Amino acid sequence: MTNISSACEIFGLNRRRYYRWLGWKPFLPKLAWNRITPLEEEAIIEAGRDERLCDLRAAGLMVYGHDTGKFLCSVSTVQRVLIRNKLQAPYVVPTRKRPVKPDVRSLMSEPKKIFSYDATDFYLTSRLRVVVIPILDLGSRKFIHFGVRIVSFTQKDVMDIWDEALQREEIDTTQLTALSDRGSQMKGSRTKAHLIGKWDVRLEFARPYTPDDNAWIETFIKYMKYHPACPDSFATVEDVVVWVSKFQRLYNDHPHSALGYVRPNDEHAGLGNAIRSQRKENLLAARKARLAHYRAQKTGVSEYGVNEDRGSTGIVGEDSEMAETQNRQETKNRDLEVLKGEVLETTPQDFCVKIAD
Repeated sequence: MTNISSACEIFGLNRRRYYRWLGWKPFLPKLAWNRITPLEEEAIIEAGRDERLCDLRAAGLMVYGHDTGKFLCSVSTVQRVLIRNKLQAPYVVPTRKRPVKPDVRSLMSEPKKIFSYDATDFYLTSRLRVVVIPILDLGSRKFIHFGVRIVSFTQKDVMDIWDEALQREEIDTTQLTALSDRGSQMKGSRTKAHLIGKWDVRLEFARPYTPDDNAWIETFIKYMKYHPACPDSFATVEDVVVWVSKFQRLYNDHPHSALGYVRPNDEHAGLGNAIRSQRKENLLAARKARLAHYRAQKTGVSEYGVNEDRGSTGIVGEDSEMAETQNRQETKNRDLEVLKGEVLETTPQDFCVKIAD
């Protein structure tokens, strides 16, 4: 004892630590008392390799084990055994597919190809909310149809408004695309099933929080609400209906800049290209008439065949400037002819004196 105490004192070691080290035993891993047995683990592996059960995931195999009595364990235990033996693909966290911008500009080259719709609110003097749902043809910019609902609207309301619009238009809906935002009423399962199942309409949706994807209907709604003829207030729901109906007539009969100043009604009827072509021909004919008028003024002959004073043509605008330039050029040419004649009759010294003057 004395030797041990002296040795511990020399090494600066506590006696209790010495005796603890003296009774050291190798570390043995602890095993859970409720872990599965090797036979159960083998049964799980066998089930995981069975081709008849290849479509089952961990939960399905757990149910299979309980039904057959081959192994009785939880879903997490089955999953750990499968992963440890590389019988299950690694879990990948599902990511939501990012929506893309709808590419609809190619459909706007002609009418009756793409309709856009949205909802906007009008408030009465009593603060009652009135919802207006307009449908706009982006190809012809025609205000097709609208529906009015009080306080709110549902998928059934959207379906009814589209039924009224498509029955009125009588078009081939298999070539039609409907563009809207991602509102619950527009993107609901009933609405999509109705438009696709009954009318065979292709659906496109704008990206969330991106009104620029459907900027045409947004601009149209702003124009409807800020039109100079729009009333400052509405007393009844009927007043809202009257204004939207009036705006529909005003808008469809007003020349639209995006259509080359053709009325949406004419563009929707297929007359837009003919009207624009006729305007080009009219401009070409007007240019030819102006050219003939200028030539007549240049030669000094009026449209009635009577000689006029070339110094007072009465031409205004661009033709007047061209005529004045022509007169200056003719005067300059005459002065040069006179100068050439004088050169032939004078000596070089006299010519230099004239030029200096």
